Amino acid sequence: MPSRIVAAVAFLALVLLGVEPTLIRLTFVNREPLRKTMERAADRGWYPDYPLFLEGVRAHTPRGARIAVVVPVKSWEAGYDYAFYRANYYLTGRDILPVLTQDNRPFPDGVLRADYVALWGMTPRGGREVWRGNGGILLQR
Repeated sequence: MPSRIVAAVAFLALVLLGVEPTLIRLTFVNREPLRKTMERAADRGWYPDYPLFLEGVRAHTPRGARIAVVVPVKSWEAGYDYAFYRANYYLTGRDILPVLTQDNRPFPDGVLRADYVALWGMTPRGGREVWRGNGGILLQR
């Protein structure tokens, strides 16, 4: 019997020591400022225009559309990776095509195979304009 009490006390001590006080506090405070901070953290310097642009692209393209993403960044690790993967997140159900390889070489097949070209922060060079907003233009090829 005493060994069960010792085991129960030890278990209770482990549980109490493992509880993170911040998680308990978050239950009772206004989390709206934290939500806004975390929402912006993913987009850093691209917030709010790029996410809003992608929402507009989503609203103006059908599921299954092939969309090439073109942004002014010319290096994969300097920001094109973010633009490409963020577009995949916002534009689920669509096929997002890169125009730059991971070793920073142009990949024109992305534009050639695309139904739409989403240009953000750039001037268009042809195609029929479908929508414009938040610093970008959506063109249909």
